[in-house]
Amino acid sequence: MDRAEKAAAMHREGFNCCQSVACVFADELGIDESLLYKMGEGFGGGMGTGKGVCGALSGAAMLAGLVHSDGNTADPGNTKKETMKAAGAMQRKFIEQAKGLYCIDIKTGNNGQMFTSCDDCIRIGVRVAEEVLGL
Repeated sequence: MDRAEKAAAMHREGFNCCQSVACVFADELGIDESLLYKMGEGFGGGMGTGKGVCGALSGAAMLAGLVHSDGNTADPGNTKKETMKAAGAMQRKFIEQAKGLYCIDIKTGNNGQMFTSCDDCIRIGVRVAEEVLGL
């Protein structure tokens, strides 16, 4: 099973979209899966079920920070440009494939017909992270 399918399976087991995308990269990034799970918990349903930015994309953006940030809190900004560039690239690719940015738009689409399912948004989130971040 590839990473995108594993993430979709995690969603069907009860992980939210953000958790599914972020947690599937835990081993490769050397980050404790339970920490990623905790960090992503509030991003379900478009952030607190508010139908905002899709959680799958939020999970991918979290990964951009984990890959690019130097974590230097004493001198912030050294790596911010690269992280933001990666997050922006993932956002553009995600919108193109999922047909939206916000959960409510993706879910309701035109005339109330869903553009992209959560499992497919998760697959897209994983694939754009793999592509943009080289994971």
